[in-house]
Amino acid sequence: MKFGLLYLPTFDAAVHQNSATLYQQIFEQVELAEALGFDAVWAAEHHFTPYGGDIPNPAVLLAALAQRTQRMRLGTAGVALPVNRAINVAEQLAMVDAMSGGRLDIGVVRAFLNFEYEALQVDMNESRERFNEGVEVLLGAFANERFSYHGKFNHFDNVEMRPRPVQRRPRILVGSVATPESVIYAGHQGFDLMVIPYAVSMDIVAQTIALYHQSLREAGHRVEDHGVVATFHLYIEADAASACATVREPILRYVAHLRDAVAADRWSKDYRGYEGMAQRIEALMDFDLLYDGRTVFGDPAHAKACLQPAIDAGVTEFNFINILPGLPQDKILASMRLFAAEVMPHFR
Repeated sequence: MKFGLLYLPTFDAAVHQNSATLYQQIFEQVELAEALGFDAVWAAEHHFTPYGGDIPNPAVLLAALAQRTQRMRLGTAGVALPVNRAINVAEQLAMVDAMSGGRLDIGVVRAFLNFEYEALQVDMNESRERFNEGVEVLLGAFANERFSYHGKFNHFDNVEMRPRPVQRRPRILVGSVATPESVIYAGHQGFDLMVIPYAVSMDIVAQTIALYHQSLREAGHRVEDHGVVATFHLYIEADAASACATVREPILRYVAHLRDAVAADRWSKDYRGYEGMAQRIEALMDFDLLYDGRTVFGDPAHAKACLQPAIDAGVTEFNFINILPGLPQDKILASMRLFAAEVMPHFR
């Protein structure tokens, strides 16, 4: 079992003061994570919102982290292909791969916040087509020194792809929250899968992974050759009651940021299943619900109990969000140390 950190930070003025301090805290956490034996660090892309908007370009953060780590994998979780120019994304990620000595993994997502599409002047109805083309451009750019592509949204001839990455075929992961089409696509293409259990029940996660495994088999891929990465929020202490008292307000503030980001509840035809998302997120404003297996909070024993059902459902890797609004840096670092000492060895 592998363990990583995922950065989709909700900016908090009291803790972070400014974006520069937020980045320094991320650097300190990742340097500690490498020393503690965590396997990977991931960065998510969002724009124009406290919900992750301090990482509008994951490649920039990962390039900085490549210089602060020697062993950990560096992943996007994910890069929002429809709102970016795919060939530029390929250049940026190739640079990260070269700077890190081939440690890049590429998670790709469609983005789901309507105001991101509007501000970046992309039609949300084109989401899936732009995403599919973007994946093809990424793979072609990494595999070929010169590359041509002619699609609906991407057109170029005999472009020299530089810088050259170390990996010619990087690991690709597809993120899915609510659409089975993305899960089926990942399986048929032979890509790995990213899931977010806190947004749904573990039963839904198990159904999603079963659909993914079925789709892999349908396309002739071996299930054992592909991974499922699950993201949880993490905060533990030796005493469960103390941990819950510390993290209760931060996690509810975090969920509130997501609720506010989806408040418009506006989706295109490509987002079947997202209707009513605002109400579903509002229902997550319940600490007891989140504590009961949708997060990794409490003491080490409860953390183990939370992770085991995900493993039973088919999860092969875990990523943890540990930056929550109002949660101080010293407590985050202490939680990481305790998790590495008492939880990680149990699953390895």
